[in-house]
Amino acid sequence: MADLKPAEVDKAKLHFDIYDFEGSGKVDAFHLGDLLRSLDLVPTQEAVLKAGGVKKKGEKYLSLEEFLPIFSQLKKEKEKGAYEDFMEGLKVYDKMENGTMLEAELAHILQSLGEKLSDPECEEIFAALGFTPDEEGNIPYEPFIKKLMAGPFPEANADKK
Repeated sequence: MADLKPAEVDKAKLHFDIYDFEGSGKVDAFHLGDLLRSLDLVPTQEAVLKAGGVKKKGEKYLSLEEFLPIFSQLKKEKEKGAYEDFMEGLKVYDKMENGTMLEAELAHILQSLGEKLSDPECEEIFAALGFTPDEEGNIPYEPFIKKLMAGPFPEANADKK
């Protein structure tokens, strides 16, 4: 790839080989999002599907030659969801202007905007990040955002304890 540096191609090959579970020179497109995230990209599920990912294992396989242009393209895309963007968006819900918001409102946001989460997924996030609401049902949103963006969770964080 002309727009990827040799070191980036080498790193992509290394990660590609890790996700080539059968040693066939191909990666199941079901794992495309995981492969891209292992290379420090943060594509949405929609972007992964648009780039060639699939929802079922065994449906489609990608060779390294097919993967490198996908990696290159998604690497160029403007990063979405920066810390500052999340802070500005959640300040709207900070009615007391004290850095907190109702946990129920945050759960509603996570379940209804962007890539919508299910109720169990929201509960898992709150539990994994260790946030419990105060007596009024509020949680501090700045540390929540920092912990969430630090990822990965929940399995990786369980290993660090």
